[in-house]
Amino acid sequence: MAPRTFKVIMDGEGNYSLCPADREPPDGWVATGVDGVFQENLDRVAALWGVDGKIV
Repeated sequence: MAPRTFKVIMDGEGNYSLCPADREPPDGWVATGVDGVFQENLDRVAALWGVDGKIV
């Protein structure tokens, strides 16, 4: 089975989150155009925030 794909989403306040790529973002959130597997997206968000986004 292929890894599940997620997209990075952002709200109006500049907060980032992840959303399954096969779903629309919740109300108030928009897709940023970045899709990938979960950890890749955490790494992308971490780079934007300047923090370590690894799951421990």
